Amino acid sequence: MPEARTIAEAYVHIGLTVQGEELGRNPDYSRWSTLTEGGDSWTLVFDHAGHHIVLRVPYQTEYDARRDGLHFGTGTSTLVDAGQWVLVSAAYARMAVEDDILSSPDAADGWELARDAAVEAVKFIPEGDEEPPPGAFWTALGTQARAQEPERFTLRRLRDDIDFYQESLDRLRPG
Repeated sequence: MPEARTIAEAYVHIGLTVQGEELGRNPDYSRWSTLTEGGDSWTLVFDHAGHHIVLRVPYQTEYDARRDGLHFGTGTSTLVDAGQWVLVSAAYARMAVEDDILSSPDAADGWELARDAAVEAVKFIPEGDEEPPPGAFWTALGTQARAQEPERFTLRRLRDDIDFYQESLDRLRPG
């Protein structure tokens, strides 16, 4: 059974599976999901619109992520690839801009999620390298994203994105 590091990462995976290239505001996938407790993990089952997805979420990895203030988990994802994380980051940023224009209180959350998704992509870049290796792209969506815009996957570009998202977040949540 595929494993997500956090419940949040599980829902990102579900969103990518259901929406594919049409990333946007996710409906509340929890209304079509059940979360069952087991001995050392939850089992999350999503069943809607012809999609049946079953994921394991270990209690320990969820705890570690919450302890460290990470939405999507510690370590590198084995569920969502580097290309998908960049697309997710961009989708959250687009939503944050829309919310920011409307002075919505959700804008800060969007910038935070955009930043954190970009950080997930950076985790795939080995120390001393400037971009993720080919093995960091294992889905058709992630591979296509890299092929279409390889410059989006450089360490410099990802760090620039992270800095911009953080500045936007700081503006809304002065600290």
